Amino acid sequence: MTFLNNKTAQTRSLVKYLSIGLVVAGLISSPVFAAELTAAQIMQKVDDRDTGETLVSESALILIDKKKRQRIRQLKLFSKEYDQVDKSVSFFMSPADVKDTAYMSFDWDDDAKEDDSWLYLPALQKTNRIAASDKSGAFMGSDFSYADIDGVDVEDFTYRLVKESEEVNGHDCWVIESIPKSKAIIKETGYLKSTSWIRKDIYMQVKAIINVKKGKRVKYFQAKDIEQIQGIWTAKTLQMVTTKRNKLEHSSVLKINSVDYQTKVDDKMFENTRLQRGL
Repeated sequence: MTFLNNKTAQTRSLVKYLSIGLVVAGLISSPVFAAELTAAQIMQKVDDRDTGETLVSESALILIDKKKRQRIRQLKLFSKEYDQVDKSVSFFMSPADVKDTAYMSFDWDDDAKEDDSWLYLPALQKTNRIAASDKSGAFMGSDFSYADIDGVDVEDFTYRLVKESEEVNGHDCWVIESIPKSKAIIKETGYLKSTSWIRKDIYMQVKAIINVKKGKRVKYFQAKDIEQIQGIWTAKTLQMVTTKRNKLEHSSVLKINSVDYQTKVDDKMFENTRLQRGL
């Protein structure tokens, strides 16, 4: 999936899923049926949704092991759209072992320009740049990868309409298969293939099944508790479950406790030195 800026439903960034609207005032005025759109066009419309110019949210990232034991991490996210780049930064507030950890990413509109991302680890007092080859790794011990957080480009995948209509939680969806066009994209995301369920009324990915290269695992994604906030469709719960040989390995839930699309976000929030200073 990937998140799932120029990022699609299989490739849509989590920042965008926080304003579904991952993650619009961008409702299409009337439903468009699959006969009128190709799978690639549908995914492009998912990517093109209006998700607000700024975003401030407070969330809980819940890590759940196979024995259902939980660890909860509180974080605050800021994002802002610019002419050529979307910027976001997340600060972990608790518990003590991750407090003041910060993650920042720049998603450039220019496909030829590699997106930038950095992770600040307070224990080491060091900021590390996350290379594209490392983005298949787990984000802060969760089932979401760095590629899920940042997303990748729509054009890096081929798309196939698997099913024109299937209901998810009472809403009609397209079912679309996404496959990376190159080994480089497989290496970057760690994913071989994903199947996504896209709500027809709001062009939102609400469900996905993802085939992972490493260990032949399968991930299951869901976007839930979807509502309009300040005119923007928002999924307040994002869940990712990792399985191996049909057995649960681990799962993660991102619960949005508060979200605001109208608060101004200072440009200084996205300076590299801000990672070390924290909130």
